Amino acid sequence: MNISFVSCNSLILKQGLLVIQLTAWIKSMHPPECGNEKSTCIGPSTGQMSFLLLGFGLMIVGAAGIRPCNLAFGADQFNPNTDSGKKGINSFFNWYFFTFTFAQMVSLSVIVYIQVTVSWALGLGIPAGLMLFSCIVYFTGSKYYVKVKATGSPVTNIVQVIYVAIKKRKLNLQEDEYSLVSLFSYISPHSINSKLPHTPQFR
Repeated sequence: MNISFVSCNSLILKQGLLVIQLTAWIKSMHPPECGNEKSTCIGPSTGQMSFLLLGFGLMIVGAAGIRPCNLAFGADQFNPNTDSGKKGINSFFNWYFFTFTFAQMVSLSVIVYIQVTVSWALGLGIPAGLMLFSCIVYFTGSKYYVKVKATGSPVTNIVQVIYVAIKKRKLNLQEDEYSLVSLFSYISPHSINSKLPHTPQFR
């Protein structure tokens, strides 16, 4: 996993959180509070709405770049060909999903409670501050990471699969054992990934 790609998206996500936090903190960035009657509500201006949408856009780009890469980047830190590496990968996935689920529970309960009862600025500022802290920790340890260079393009592989599937759509698959083994058990000599079991699910 390309570490510069992960780093770039971490900063984009942090900026998105900061922009949204500023919309709640700075009074000129959001419309005034509504009164008791609906007729007194004033909607956001074009600039205020644009600033808010900018924050959402940065969060979408940053999160879309980070979340698919987190697991792959973490797995790259272990060697799947050794016993300790296999145990490390299993432990990493367990802790990743545990902390991810715990963070969701906190964000959907504690953070929402703070936003509703205390302050939106504080409720949005806490995730922004935690994201800043995580970026600092991430960049501090960057020289210790295993950095696997990206090879090829995933888009090229997808196009190749679609092209071959269309080209060979009328090809009859031989049912002999040798052809199945050679087709589904191939592992590239340049791959560090573990072998995945064959499944006819997407036949």
